[in-house]
Amino acid sequence: MHEIITEAEYRREIGKTLGRAYLFFGEEDYLKNHAVRLTRDQICPDSAFAVFNDITLDAIDYTADALLCAMSPPPMMADGRLILVRGLDFTSMKPSELDALCETLALLSEYDYNTVIIHVAQGLIDEGYAKKPSAVLKKLAEVAVPVRFEAVSESRLVAWSGKHFAHLGVSVSCADCAFLVNYVGRNMYRLASEIEKIAYFVLANGRTEANEADIRNVAVAAVEADTFALSNAISSGDYRSALSALSVMKFDRVPPTLVMGELSKTICDMYGAKLLLEEGRTANDLCGVLGLHSYKAGLVARAVARVPLARLARAVTLCAEADAALKRAANDYAPIEKLICSL
Repeated sequence: MHEIITEAEYRREIGKTLGRAYLFFGEEDYLKNHAVRLTRDQICPDSAFAVFNDITLDAIDYTADALLCAMSPPPMMADGRLILVRGLDFTSMKPSELDALCETLALLSEYDYNTVIIHVAQGLIDEGYAKKPSAVLKKLAEVAVPVRFEAVSESRLVAWSGKHFAHLGVSVSCADCAFLVNYVGRNMYRLASEIEKIAYFVLANGRTEANEADIRNVAVAAVEADTFALSNAISSGDYRSALSALSVMKFDRVPPTLVMGELSKTICDMYGAKLLLEEGRTANDLCGVLGLHSYKAGLVARAVARVPLARLARAVTLCAEADAALKRAANDYAPIEKLICSL
């Protein structure tokens, strides 16, 4: 069984992927597609031969036989070929279909001029747990290298936003990038789109620096409820909004474990911040000790200022109890709802 590698580890492998299959899975679909583009640029840089060397099989066209047919022809005027399989839903795939896929990928050594990427959108495969992958993931890992694309941290998104602006010829302060992430949400596709809108607006007005006013004027605030929105509602003590956010996530089938992980981090950060502030530390100290971005540290410091330490300590205990209950009842949101109502 191949070990699960990270996005960063996969990037270091680009250039030596021929003869191997990779399973792209995890939360961040934007980075999966970016990794596909980097791989495509490496394997088939000549667009004139893309029809021969850059093959995509969508779920509607995919069968194990179709994949084998795509693997068989040698590359045209190049050393390798890229085969991308996308849209497969492993949560509803029959065992016989999974077996057929694995048997086909096992033949890749006979067609070692190919790189095969199985691109799985978030929620379309049972990943299991970090130290205990699901049976489906373990089976696929026998014939493909699993690459986990984890959700991007807020600090990394802030840095990425600044670089994205700079690429478009616009400078933005770190604080304003942090505001943007909080304002439009942490979906990287939406962030990229809003950054482009803001940058073009600023350049069209003869400037090369964007600020918070431009963000408010041009960008569209996040309206969907996600784990970040839920975290903000908890931080501000708005439990009615927290329950509303959770109801939308239930409809969107966001995994309860993901929701619980974000809630746990938020509550523990608040408790840790309160302890530090009562020791006489400042909001700036929270950045180094708790690993928070300065913008987030300021929000947390203001939020806990009016909350007694005992109440936050009780919240941590309730959070641990909810986490334990969730592990006993997989895919059940009830422990999370009870936690929010008990805070």
